Amino acid sequence: MTGERHIVVAAEPPDRAIAMDSITHANGEYGPGDVLIGASFAGIVAVQFAARYRPKAVIAHDCGIGLDGAGVNGLWFLDGAGIPAAAIDSASARIADGVDMWDRGVISVANHWARLLGVGPGMPVRDAVAGFFAWDGVPWADEAPREHRSVVGSAGGRPIVAVDSIRFALPEDRGAVVCVGSHGGRTAAAYALEIMPAGFISSDGGVGRDDSGINGLAILGEAGIAAAAVSVASARIGEGNSTYQDGVISFVNEIARERGVRAGDPARSAAKAMANGATVR
Repeated sequence: MTGERHIVVAAEPPDRAIAMDSITHANGEYGPGDVLIGASFAGIVAVQFAARYRPKAVIAHDCGIGLDGAGVNGLWFLDGAGIPAAAIDSASARIADGVDMWDRGVISVANHWARLLGVGPGMPVRDAVAGFFAWDGVPWADEAPREHRSVVGSAGGRPIVAVDSIRFALPEDRGAVVCVGSHGGRTAAAYALEIMPAGFISSDGGVGRDDSGINGLAILGEAGIAAAAVSVASARIGEGNSTYQDGVISFVNEIARERGVRAGDPARSAAKAMANGATVR
């Protein structure tokens, strides 16, 4: 099972701020009434994992914002739920590292409720949390998570699957090529390792500080998995179908390179190359 860190980084009882390496790590213990600092992108598919637990506020990554603003469109989803939310500039702190967000994160985008509390661009995460502790609104959450998963093609006898989040991949996707709307950081890689696909294509999440939006590609390479990322400007982060249909490869690991995948390739052709070059395991 993928390890999940939940670290209380600030507290003014009864309020707490919880740093997590992914916003999808929210749960019944770390979520209700808490300010959640989750190092995922701030798109709808990611923040819905937190919204269901009715947090006091949410802070996530902007992941370069990307095509159609998909890296931050969850902020307005949370607006509708009455939840203050903001995203940090991905160049300010590492993707998939909640504690680094707390230590170094700087706000780039804030929703209506966050701005009402004085939270806005240029503000350190620590100061934003202090503003969120003052919130006394009553949040609402959508109990039905949005989940899109589809088989979009095949090659070499292997299916090519598109999922909006790597969390939506299934055990039967072992040996498939999985195109995800997630970033390519270490938490996404950890979930991919539970499935062991033949290939993995993600968003590059705007790359981010210390290459944290793509450092999972090397982790997957060590496990023998071909992995690549598409430019966040080419495909909507949080939409696996957009990764596959619209994405243009920006980064590859060595296994993917050996299978003929190169930066600039359409994700569709990269996925087929990964499937055709895979060995039986």
